Amino acid sequence: MSEQPEKNTGGSCCARGTFGAMPCALVCATIAFIAYLVLSPHAEPTRRLWVPVMVQTNGNQVILGETRQMEFWTPSVKTKDFLHKDAGKYSDLEKWQIIPSDDVVSQFGLVLHSNKDVVGYRRVEEWGQGLTSYKPGWWWTMNVSTNYSVVDLAQVYRKFWKSPQAVFIEVVDNRGSREN
Repeated sequence: MSEQPEKNTGGSCCARGTFGAMPCALVCATIAFIAYLVLSPHAEPTRRLWVPVMVQTNGNQVILGETRQMEFWTPSVKTKDFLHKDAGKYSDLEKWQIIPSDDVVSQFGLVLHSNKDVVGYRRVEEWGQGLTSYKPGWWWTMNVSTNYSVVDLAQVYRKFWKSPQAVFIEVVDNRGSREN
């Protein structure tokens, strides 16, 4: 008679013996590794949109960490020539944009820089159009610590310029985190 192969009565999917268990162990290890890769949380690298770097006189580079950049518009002495007039009068909403000289703009810069959270600023003369007419003005880029908020800037802006309008501010954040 012929011998019947032994039946696997232990309920295991693997054949008996050391070499028979290896394929089963390999399959189990592969499944465990894939589950680890898929299910375990992985820290994402910090996202940086820009990196402010200070290069010291000895060549060392220092990255300014918790900072953000805010950009916004202010009027220039030329702005008044491009504002809307009705019967020869400027609109009440636009009167705040009429300044006697660009010395006022320099004074605004001093007010901004008097705050310890303002690292520095620059401004360039520019032309543009947002919710109002196409006109000249100054475009400011200000580097601040993350303690300085857009609300802080808007309050200083409105107090100085006496503007009744909303303040448009562009922000580039350097904290490397995603804001919710």
